[in-house]
Amino acid sequence: MRAFILFVSCLIFASCEKEIAIEVDKVTEQYVVEASINQLFPNLNYVYITKTIDYFKPEFSLNGLKDAQVNITEGVIVGDDTLFNGTVHQFIPVTDSILPGIYINPFFQGKLNTPYLLNIELKDGSKISGSTFIGKAPVIDSLVYWYTLQDKDTNGYFWMEWKDGPEQNNYRMAVYDGFDSLLLGWGAAQRFYTFDDQLINNTSRPFRSFRPYDYGDTISIYLSSIGRKEFLFWQSFSTAVNNNGPFASPVAVKSNIKGAIGSFTGYAITQKKFIIK
Repeated sequence: MRAFILFVSCLIFASCEKEIAIEVDKVTEQYVVEASINQLFPNLNYVYITKTIDYFKPEFSLNGLKDAQVNITEGVIVGDDTLFNGTVHQFIPVTDSILPGIYINPFFQGKLNTPYLLNIELKDGSKISGSTFIGKAPVIDSLVYWYTLQDKDTNGYFWMEWKDGPEQNNYRMAVYDGFDSLLLGWGAAQRFYTFDDQLINNTSRPFRSFRPYDYGDTISIYLSSIGRKEFLFWQSFSTAVNNNGPFASPVAVKSNIKGAIGSFTGYAITQKKFIIK
């Protein structure tokens, strides 16, 4: 009887080893753009142009696109109309960049309460466009931080508040843990939070960190007001990133640009820096 069970087990495991061929549709290549501007930090004004890659046939060249014409035009709001007839700022590729496809303008300085238009023309003639608005920067009224001893480890936390007005407000916050508070790009931040004022509106808006930091850490907070379309993009992007890989149910990323996947985001930034000690 024992030998029979062993024989059946061998058959089961043998059948499990059978190779099954799965036909997967070829992925259609698309352009991807991350364009960011703000009123405080020139290093966070950039346009990054890439292509999507096939998950099953990845290329590790990072797919950055060179030789594009990239312009950002300042606009003005007149009544219900937005006119883009202001200064045209050309963004040029970073020379010998580790990440090809990055375009910058070190002389560009974003303005609060100002709309901007993005125009990109690629080498193959394709055109990408989008608009954004740098609104009013939030004002942090209070910020406290502390640390506690737990299981021989020191855990640091912070709490802050700012005034949320009666209008629809959308926020994106980046937290950077590092001695040098200057981000070279948004991707350098370790933690991101995207939220709106649907539940807490026209009052003091609190935020408390729940993931601990170490004693002595230098924490830089970049709290930004962003537009609604930009908020929906980053919210859907976060959902897609945490979607358990390419075999999970697909999530539609809500781009706010035409001709590509991605976002053109105007950040009205307030920054705070402190050391937990």
